[in-house]
Amino acid sequence: MIVQSHSVDRCIPINISYSRVRKKFDMEMETPPPQFVCPISLTRMQDPVTAPSGITYDRGAIERWLAAGHDTCPVTGRGPLSLADLTPNLTLRRLILSWPNPNSNRHPPALTTPDQPDSRNDECGGPAELVKKLMVAVPAAKADAMARRSMIPRVLPLFVSSCATEAAEKKKSFSPSGVEAACLALLDALGVSADEIRPHLLPAEPGFLDALTHVLVTLTLELQHEDYYSEPTLQRAVRLLESATEASTPALLDRLRPDLLRALTAVLHARRRVPLATTRAALKTILNACAASSRNLRLAAESGVAHEAIELELSLGGTSRATTELVMAVLSLLCSGSAEARATVAGHAAGIAVVAKRVLLRGGSSAAGDAAAVRVLASVCGRGASPETVREMARVGAVGKLCCVLQAECDQVTKEAARRVLRMHAGDWAGSPCVSAYLLSRTYSMARSRSITKTEGIRIVHACMLHVV
Repeated sequence: MIVQSHSVDRCIPINISYSRVRKKFDMEMETPPPQFVCPISLTRMQDPVTAPSGITYDRGAIERWLAAGHDTCPVTGRGPLSLADLTPNLTLRRLILSWPNPNSNRHPPALTTPDQPDSRNDECGGPAELVKKLMVAVPAAKADAMARRSMIPRVLPLFVSSCATEAAEKKKSFSPSGVEAACLALLDALGVSADEIRPHLLPAEPGFLDALTHVLVTLTLELQHEDYYSEPTLQRAVRLLESATEASTPALLDRLRPDLLRALTAVLHARRRVPLATTRAALKTILNACAASSRNLRLAAESGVAHEAIELELSLGGTSRATTELVMAVLSLLCSGSAEARATVAGHAAGIAVVAKRVLLRGGSSAAGDAAAVRVLASVCGRGASPETVREMARVGAVGKLCCVLQAECDQVTKEAARRVLRMHAGDWAGSPCVSAYLLSRTYSMARSRSITKTEGIRIVHACMLHVV
């Protein structure tokens, strides 16, 4: 380029180097934004995860930090911190993938992440060879965290496609295919959490839940035979369903197949042939499904979940606090939204009795269980309760338990629910000999500790019944 100078009468050549401008541009593109850089490795992150402190790290770097014996956030120093506390940052990962790579001329290669699994010929060698490979991968999944992360995004789609193929062929077998069973075994060994399942549960693609439903419905057909004992595949399917329903959105849960709730009811019915951990997983799955959808709540009530929950609690006899809390939570949820469930509890020979017994149970009671049991009694004995239900409440000691709730260290919401029921039916229960007989010894012992007479103690009970002070 030639530039004409006005100060002197001569031309000055100026050489503009475009290579220098290009080099500067490439350097700017090569330097990633600070949001893409891991605070530990100071390099661009491959698989960003966010700690509870709000700081994002590369998964490999933070895992090495934790493996070295540290249990706090490297930047903030807050703790404790564990692998279970890390949440995948999918939005940041997609931004990192979209960042151009200056080392490539036109089309930069995308980073390999769990969202983009390599699906090249996953089923090579036929189903038998694939099953063999999946079973060999189970020990590696338990031993190597890096192998575990790479397996999850490949096994989940494989499981869905296998179930879809079998459903399309309309097989009448009472057991899942070898590929499905092997996938479930591997997923169970991987210990897939709700956070890891969530990216595969898009509302537009409910294939994973449908696949699990297909397997569970197929397996529960065999539970109809009394001599059949649950196999590991059934237990794995129920445990995986618990994580899947926990990670699902309400819109996705509202589209669950009705036969899933019938299959879960069959698992509860076969309580003597199914491990207790599997039964608890089935209860949690029912809770997750019904809490997000009134449709599922109605289907669960129609499937007989309330009846099976009462039978389960009767068979356990209150020996498992965790199971009792789940049973009371399921009954509370069903009775709050379904008249059929309330009628089931009231019509069961031991329905009201078993719920009342779990209120303030000595040695096996918890605040959550007490609150749920009181809600069940309040729902069953509400304004629409029949006279027989009201008499049953007094006959089995439920009224006395509600009186005790008012004097116990329960939260105000629970006390208010008990007070409302007592006030509603005080006229029916005040003269009941069942109520007086049940409360007599308990109230007299309380009266002795307060240095009052037996007659005064009985008067306190009747005052509580009539006026609910």
